[in-house]
Amino acid sequence: MFVKSFLFAVILLLTVSACTAPAPATVAPQPTLTPIPATPTGTSVPTITPSPTLMPAAPSTSGTQPACEDSASLVADVTIPDNTREDPGQAFLKIWRIRNTGACTWNANYTLVYSAGSQMGSPLTTPFQTTGPGQTLDLSVDLVAPTADGTYTGDYELHDASGQTFLVDNYKTMWVKIVVGSVAAQPAATTAVAAAAVPTGASATSGTCTYTENPGLVSQLYTLINNARAENGLPALTVNPRLAASARAHSIDMACHSLLSHSGSDNSTIKSRIAAQGYKYDYWNEAIYAQPPQYGGDAQAAVDWWLNDPPHRVILLTDQGTEFGAGYADVTSSTLGGYFTVDFGSPQH
Repeated sequence: MFVKSFLFAVILLLTVSACTAPAPATVAPQPTLTPIPATPTGTSVPTITPSPTLMPAAPSTSGTQPACEDSASLVADVTIPDNTREDPGQAFLKIWRIRNTGACTWNANYTLVYSAGSQMGSPLTTPFQTTGPGQTLDLSVDLVAPTADGTYTGDYELHDASGQTFLVDNYKTMWVKIVVGSVAAQPAATTAVAAAAVPTGASATSGTCTYTENPGLVSQLYTLINNARAENGLPALTVNPRLAASARAHSIDMACHSLLSHSGSDNSTIKSRIAAQGYKYDYWNEAIYAQPPQYGGDAQAAVDWWLNDPPHRVILLTDQGTEFGAGYADVTSSTLGGYFTVDFGSPQH
């Protein structure tokens, strides 16, 4: 009896020990984080860490978008066109109007993201509202002008629902540019063009709009851009009359409609305008600028601004383009007075 009891006790002890043994540790699967896309040298982007999802939900068969491409076009600076003067410390609202030129429907997961330059109190991200292809969207940010006199520029990117940057008129950024306080206007241009080669432009009328062209400023644009290219070891671009006609028409359109945008008043795009002039291309791009003449709105100011802005510097110093054409139009009653356009291209082979 004692032996049986002892064996029963041993068996019972082993059984209890087996039931209370610790379970092996379970290692949770590690999330895969989507890397933030690289940006060009000199451009900083705020760090945005994607939220990890350990167990993604099964894809829904309704409400999802098929694979599509995002793109946008700037329709207008609704408020604060470039070089607007603000008092030190003044609060202001910047509004861009953009058009959805892609195939995706934008939603609240799409964002406007501050990326570089003067932040001026801007939020890091601003969500979109639902905007279908072909529709327009007003994006606004509340800003505060710096307290020190000077010129300030803030750059912004458009990000899709996965945090990837997509282009607006073939550029990576949009921007807000203000002048604070009593900053002196830029000096008159010093160019290699002789005074005799700078005739005063004649006035013309487009519809009910009277505008003035200035062939001398256009000649200066060609000279200054090719000078900058030579300084950077790049070949000179050749003037193409079809590109010049496209640029001229767009400058007139912008001046007559107080519009600083790569999207025309008739919703034309860079590609549609140069194609309308019969230019068949392997490469295309465009640079625009506007500034009242009394505030230094001349060819030198335009080229200086483009060269000091990284996306535009790439356009002027491209090794892909071989030709260009420029246009200028001035409407005294317009928001920014004089409007410059340079269209770049490489003919189709």
